[in-house]
Amino acid sequence: MDTSTIIGCLLGGLLIFSAVVFAGDEGVVPFWSAPALCIVFGGTAAALFLAFPMTAIRKSVCSVRKCFMKPRNDTQAVIEQLVFFAESVRREGLLAQENRLEDVRDPFLAEGLRLIVDGLPAKTVEHILNDEIESEQYRQQQSRNIVLHCGKYAPAFGMIGTLVGLVFMLTQLSAETVGPGMAVAVLTTLYGLSAANLIFLPIAEKQKQINEAEMRIKTLIVRGLLAIQSGEHPRIIQMQLQTFLPPEERLNEENRIVMQYESAVTLPLEGGDNEIMKAA
Repeated sequence: MDTSTIIGCLLGGLLIFSAVVFAGDEGVVPFWSAPALCIVFGGTAAALFLAFPMTAIRKSVCSVRKCFMKPRNDTQAVIEQLVFFAESVRREGLLAQENRLEDVRDPFLAEGLRLIVDGLPAKTVEHILNDEIESEQYRQQQSRNIVLHCGKYAPAFGMIGTLVGLVFMLTQLSAETVGPGMAVAVLTTLYGLSAANLIFLPIAEKQKQINEAEMRIKTLIVRGLLAIQSGEHPRIIQMQLQTFLPPEERLNEENRIVMQYESAVTLPLEGGDNEIMKAA
C-alpha cells in the first residue's frame, strides 16, 4: 500500500471525525443522513454512467487502484536493462537479441526491442513508439477525467440535495421543524464538498503524477532504444539515461555499471523479480 495515500485518508478522516465529535454534545448523530448520502453519491454515479461508457468507468476503477499501491521506481532497472542490451548488441549484433526478448517483462520495452531487432528504420521505430505513448496518455487521461468529473458532480448534487431538503422543510414550516430541517438540508452540501475535496480531487492529482512518471519511463525507453539502434557506446547511453534520475540516485563514476559480455548480469524485471541473464 502507498504510505502517503494511507496517511492522507486516515488524517483527513480523523480530523473531520474529531471536529464532529468535539463540536457538539450529540456526537456524530446530527451529521448522519442516509437520504443525503443517496443524493450525493447516487447522483454522482448516475451522472458518470450518463457521461462515460461502462468500459471507461471500469478502466478508471483499475486506475484508481494504483493510487493505493506502493509506487514502483523502475527507472534504474530499465536503465540497467537498456545498457545490458546495448553492450550485448555491440558484441553480438541485433539479431542475436531475439532469444532474450522473452525475459523482458515490460511490454513497451519488449515491443521496442522487437522493432529494432526486426531491422525497422529508426524513424519508423520512433513513430510507432511515440504513437503508443500518445495512445496510453489518452487512455490514462480519460480515466483521470472520470475522477475529476466525480469531483465536479459531488458538490453539485450536494446543492441539489440542499434544495430538496429546503422544499420539504418549507412544506412543513413550523418553529419546531426549521432548525432540524435546515440541518438535514445542509448535510448534502457537506457530503458533496467533503467527497470532492477529500477523495475525488486528491485521487485525480495522484493519478496525474503516476501517469507522468510512467510516461517519463516510456520516453526513457524510446531514447535508449534509438541510441542502441544507432550504435552508440553503452557507457554513453548509460550517462544519457542517468539524466532521467534525480542526482542523488545516479551512479557515481567509480561504481558505474559496466556490462561485460562474459559475466552474468542481473536483469531487474517488472514486479520486483530478478532473473539472471547469461551471455551465450
